[in-house]
Amino acid sequence: MNCYLLSLALVLIHTINTCNAVKFKVIGTPNEYGGTGINVVIDGTSHPMTAQPNDILYELDYQGTPNQYYYEMAGNQTMSENILFNGKQRTWTSGNDSTLYEVFGRRYTVGDELIKTIPRIFPPLDGYEKFSKLFQEGEIPVIHITMNSTVYEQLVSTESKDDKFIMEFDYYSPYEKRHFTNATIGLSGQGTMELDKKPFKIDLSPNESDKKNSEIYNRKEFKLRSLRFDESYIKNKLVTDLAESLGLPVTQSGFCRLYINGKSYGLYEISDMYKKKFVRRFFNVEKKGDQYVYGSFYKGSSGKFPAFLYSDFPGSSDPNAEIVDIYDSVIAPTAGYDPHQDIKGMIAWAEGLTEATPKAEIEKKFDIEMFLKSMILEYLNCHWDGYLGNGNNFYIYVEPNNGKYHMITYDFDLAVGKWCRAKEGLIDNYIAHVQDRGNGEKQKTYGSDPRREPLLYKKIIQHPEIRPMWDSLLKEVIEKLFNLQALNDRIEYFHEFLKDDMYWDMDTFAFHTFDTTYSSDGSHQDEPSRESTEEQYNENSENDNLKAFIKFKSEDLKQLLSIPQFQPKGEYGEVGKKITKVSKNDGDGDNLSGSPLVKPSIFITTIIAALLILMMKL
Repeated sequence: MNCYLLSLALVLIHTINTCNAVKFKVIGTPNEYGGTGINVVIDGTSHPMTAQPNDILYELDYQGTPNQYYYEMAGNQTMSENILFNGKQRTWTSGNDSTLYEVFGRRYTVGDELIKTIPRIFPPLDGYEKFSKLFQEGEIPVIHITMNSTVYEQLVSTESKDDKFIMEFDYYSPYEKRHFTNATIGLSGQGTMELDKKPFKIDLSPNESDKKNSEIYNRKEFKLRSLRFDESYIKNKLVTDLAESLGLPVTQSGFCRLYINGKSYGLYEISDMYKKKFVRRFFNVEKKGDQYVYGSFYKGSSGKFPAFLYSDFPGSSDPNAEIVDIYDSVIAPTAGYDPHQDIKGMIAWAEGLTEATPKAEIEKKFDIEMFLKSMILEYLNCHWDGYLGNGNNFYIYVEPNNGKYHMITYDFDLAVGKWCRAKEGLIDNYIAHVQDRGNGEKQKTYGSDPRREPLLYKKIIQHPEIRPMWDSLLKEVIEKLFNLQALNDRIEYFHEFLKDDMYWDMDTFAFHTFDTTYSSDGSHQDEPSRESTEEQYNENSENDNLKAFIKFKSEDLKQLLSIPQFQPKGEYGEVGKKITKVSKNDGDGDNLSGSPLVKPSIFITTIIAALLILMMKL
């Protein structure tokens, strides 16, 4: 009997101790740094980790209770976190059975303790309740795309958005790994598509019967913006935060690392889409039976003409073709009529406005407040490639049956000081000079005619009943939000949390780790560097850098508008907090554990073993 109990005790002890093995998990590409693998150094002892063929995830099962550890590249002693982190090691979290999905050379796997917010100065929209955890604050997921070599060569050589390539990918949040098959990837973007580091769009499997493979946090598609023009890496994200503070419709964004076939492609902005779900979130789309009834949704993009919302196109032999070209129909009206009928109706309506048109009449047809807030964002951040500057980068939603018009701006990676020629002065000076060109070049013309001002600047912002509303809104935004007192902590949070990933992105250029190249029409863009990026976060640098521009612009307008002092104040809470609850409709719907599972401790193992031995003596 005692022998039986002893055997049972030994089996149980072995089983429990096996359960007490802890797992180390880290993502890295040692071959790109002259390494042969990744080791984890646990309390001074190096242990080789293993990875599946052509994978970037390295793992180790370790028997014992770690205290401190760090990762190093096997075969390259200089690539060690002990060196990168100046001797500061990672600390094991007591009671955990596993690390999170960590990344070699990244100090912060989760940035929750670093997160800083900005004031929310206008009421939040209901659509914010439908945000997705795909864009979770304080996390930088990893996406590893794999495809066969033939498809890969086609992807890195294509110059067409129309080309879509079948692939599969692993998605790593800090807490879990998901695998997706039968997905597609293609080029995205506008000017950045011609550069060496390409923007991409990813569509998940069209087989909706398998939700786990066709959706990720309730999203079927998303964009990966290359951040190639933005040395700070955060401009679009920061201005999106400002837009949310103003109570504007926004698409979420965050950051992620991208790898393709085991190669480092860099730090990307992962972004939601301006598609039907976006319209449903923010524009109260009604249902008729089981079908949503949409109006018309347009993207304004400058072409031969800026999309200033004029009906005439001097020098063009086909005005209708110009309309179709610069006002892209993203969502056609459910009613089925000509998809450009509504934008033509809006243009005719706007051209018919006069100074005598009552504001109340304009408001019945046009969302004045949404437009003014959007244009304030363009003006304050010198979005010269937006509506007011270049007749570009805006969306218009027309409610069904030629209903009310709503207009928003977007895409701020070229803003906040970069290539800005209208930093000083009020809106009228901005309009007069935002289209200025350097090197003695002439201002842009409007077709064969001289330069024009944007139609809605003349008809809406300059309207005698609306201009006071603009001035009041502008003053409030500067006083409470657009100043370094309100934004500095948020900017510095991004700087600290993203720094390791920004520097890694720079390494992808230095080590030539990605295979995409400039397109035939692409113009050279300086590669990112530590020096140029750090200047973006120095408020005393040249005012074409992010922080210095915000400081200059806000202080210039503080004086011009006689604002006594900046008073950061969020009457409606904060923007930038962790997403903890989402709506089931169009939202996330996934609940993730905040930490790895905890397995039985060695202390519990010892107690159980002692009890078994005591039983044998009875």
